[in-house]
Amino acid sequence: MSTGEPNVGNAPPAGAQDVPEELLEVSKSLAKALDEDSGRRNAIPIRKSFVRAAKGAADSPPLAELVRRGGRGGGVIVKLYLALVWRCSGGAFDTDISARTWARLLALEDPNFKGARRVSKAIKILEDCKLISVLPRRGEPSVITLRDESGDDSPYTLPSTAYSSERLPRDIYFKVPATLWTEGFIQRMSAPAVTMLLILLAEQSGDANAGDTDGKDVWWSTERFPQQYSVSPSMRSRGTKDLREMHLLYVERASVAPPGNKRTFARERVRNVYRLQNQALVYGEEKPTSKKGATKKGATKKKPPTLQQTLAAWVEAQKEAQSSS
Repeated sequence: MSTGEPNVGNAPPAGAQDVPEELLEVSKSLAKALDEDSGRRNAIPIRKSFVRAAKGAADSPPLAELVRRGGRGGGVIVKLYLALVWRCSGGAFDTDISARTWARLLALEDPNFKGARRVSKAIKILEDCKLISVLPRRGEPSVITLRDESGDDSPYTLPSTAYSSERLPRDIYFKVPATLWTEGFIQRMSAPAVTMLLILLAEQSGDANAGDTDGKDVWWSTERFPQQYSVSPSMRSRGTKDLREMHLLYVERASVAPPGNKRTFARERVRNVYRLQNQALVYGEEKPTSKKGATKKGATKKKPPTLQQTLAAWVEAQKEAQSSS
């Protein structure tokens, strides 16, 4: 049984940032093109080391560092990083998409100038944090290559492949559902909201099953949360509030036993228990392969449009609409 309200209709829910409808529609079109280009994966793989500090670590995890360095614009940096992993993790781990196109995917205002500058600034911070490497090219967009999510400057490998072969704790990962992009939720999230979303997704163990409307229970002690995530109480509170108002999170007060304690009469404490819901749920199944889209033997498979092609088609449609009006 669902513990919250479903997301239906086109009206932006409370807690969402105000994004002009025209920018949001372009962004969702680009997100759908990116989703089609990602093959059968229905989510973005992110190592937990991006979100959570190792026990005894002196430094903050990369997520907290990006938000701290970005200030009010920290959300743009985090969203851009998610988009880069989405784009690059399925292939050669690099991309040369322009800053203007990334700005449109993020639904930033004035994507050709101010938006592109915000993206360029975000790319510089990601490079400084050793999450990407950047190869400048004269007269062309720079080539961006992923580095490991931990920020230790090691080469990027797909976490699912790495964990399957080595079973190392550093390769344990979580997934960010692509529907949050294609339905316009991430684009409208504040920095606290996207931060708390990633923390909650990292803490959930396993995927949701078909038909589930709520995720698994997540809770923390007041001491453990800042030690692991380096996130302030105000950001945690604001992010939780925004996600609840977007109908992506349900929170209730409940009695919980200490982690790992299986004693029947173990001492219980009352904590906030969090459950992700609706578009924030990650389902285990890959995208289904439709019979209609199946490639016949000997036939050439039709490639989905690239981000640039999708953007060019949208610009052309806008020109035709203006000339006919």
